[in-house]
Amino acid sequence: MRGRSVRVSTRAGGGTEATRLTRCAGSWLASEPDEDEQKRILAASQALKGQRAVANAFYADPEAANSFCLELFRRDTFAPLHFADELVEAMLRQCGEPPIVEEEESEAFSDYLRTAVLTVALPNTRRHLAAQLRRYLPDYVAAQQWREAVAIDYSAFRTALGNEVTPFLAQMALAGLAAYYEAHEE
Repeated sequence: MRGRSVRVSTRAGGGTEATRLTRCAGSWLASEPDEDEQKRILAASQALKGQRAVANAFYADPEAANSFCLELFRRDTFAPLHFADELVEAMLRQCGEPPIVEEEESEAFSDYLRTAVLTVALPNTRRHLAAQLRRYLPDYVAAQQWREAVAIDYSAFRTALGNEVTPFLAQMALAGLAAYYEAHEE
């Protein structure tokens, strides 16, 4: 790689697009990753390939993997990636207000959230959110938190290339909705 530089692009996360889509303004995620950060992400991704046993155990039970991801992305660490008002307002415009449900009717809210997320999770948005998520990878790899690192990598991959509502997208949308209603409560 001598003589070549790592190209920083909007697909790497950060910048105006990041602050438009997420609540990262004022955080380290608001800036585009520099060449050193790009190299750290690449190195972390390579190091993660050596954790095949952890990855296989993680993938073995998709339901447990999804539950783990939901719990992981509830951590305050990921708050800068919560959907910004622009995405929340687009969801509300296209799907209306979320239903108010009792515990036994929770499926109605889940259905609403899936539909709402799919209205805003277009390919470019997905790629950008996934790139932002991958920026967390070096810290988890450095701490040898392998299961979390596998979950981040797996979630970024599914988010970028899929057309499903991943646990990452669901949690970022849910937290974004909550922040939106807290800020705009009448």
